[in-house]
Amino acid sequence: MAYYPSTITIFVVVSFLISSSFAYSVGQCQPPHNAAFSSALFRRRSILWSTTDSRNSNETGEAQKFVRGAGYELRGMPTPEEAAAAVGVKPTAVASKETWKRAWNFHKRFLKILHVTESKDYRPPNSSLSLVCLWLKAIAGNDRSSPVYDGGLTYDLLPPLTRRLVHPRLARFYPRLHHANIEIRTAFLDQSVEKIIVSKNKMNASTKIRLISLGGGYDGRSIKLKQKGLIDEAYDLDLADVVSAKQILFERLAKRRSLAIGDLPQLMTIDLNKIEEVRHILTNILTAPTIHGNEDWHTIFLFEGVMIYLDEGIPSALLGVCSSVLKETQKHGSLCFADRLENIAEGDPVMAVTELANNDWTLDEWCPKPGLARHMGSAHLTTFEPQR
Repeated sequence: MAYYPSTITIFVVVSFLISSSFAYSVGQCQPPHNAAFSSALFRRRSILWSTTDSRNSNETGEAQKFVRGAGYELRGMPTPEEAAAAVGVKPTAVASKETWKRAWNFHKRFLKILHVTESKDYRPPNSSLSLVCLWLKAIAGNDRSSPVYDGGLTYDLLPPLTRRLVHPRLARFYPRLHHANIEIRTAFLDQSVEKIIVSKNKMNASTKIRLISLGGGYDGRSIKLKQKGLIDEAYDLDLADVVSAKQILFERLAKRRSLAIGDLPQLMTIDLNKIEEVRHILTNILTAPTIHGNEDWHTIFLFEGVMIYLDEGIPSALLGVCSSVLKETQKHGSLCFADRLENIAEGDPVMAVTELANNDWTLDEWCPKPGLARHMGSAHLTTFEPQR
């Protein structure tokens, strides 16, 4: 029996929405968060630091100044509501861990159906869950009320027909579970990158901005920033299969949006577990001649949800490589991340300051959130003035 695309699409949409809603509705809700209690706990913990942890009040005060949306227990995690408020997005739904797990597993099982309209050669791999995240980002990217609204840019990376599942008219009906959690980190990174760019342009309007995303999966942030005129160069570094798939996705995007080659980032193959290869590639990028000549360049290194999948010791080593390459090449640079850094317990800002300092970075902002990619922040290179 023949099924027409419209019939398949309708069946998929109805099945997915019903299943997603069911996964949410059968979950056991948690009690609402008490903001007053959280604020009191924050103050109490600050006092305990100076006694039981042998940390003086200055250390605690120094840590607090990095925290965006302070009002939660310093050594722990903010609530989802507090993390969302810190970056200006709507909070995630209040649901049990079982509900979150059920929704996540359902989405992963549903991927093959979502890409049924693509040939096997055209279908991108779900490397480190990059494909799952792409669909989740498309939901948030189609929400006009969200600060991460991208005018359908992420939506245009998705396959034909089945992408209608996350059309703007349908996206608002999805329970605010995993896509809302990823929306928090997307908002933070977008805001932090733009803050750095604005700051550097105020200091020197002729400064050129280069964005290097390490292990960014199928994210289209660099395209969004290029179209806004905020960055001058962009590099996306990832595993070979992700890079190959991303080239196909970008070809699709370019056709749907009539993009010029200059609007797309340069894609480069890399295995982040091989530190010396990373060093070599980053050095080549920072020292390669550009069409802008000998202009003053500021490089932003960006990590999003990739350190979780790397070998032990590699996340910390990558921070050190980025800073050392900047110093060796006599360049300016910053760091933005929404990831899982090493040597940091929960959301402890003092440990974050130490981990960054050990790798020659000075923490500028610290905004932890619940989830695997729990450490969000930005930093600048420590004690270095490049020669001019």
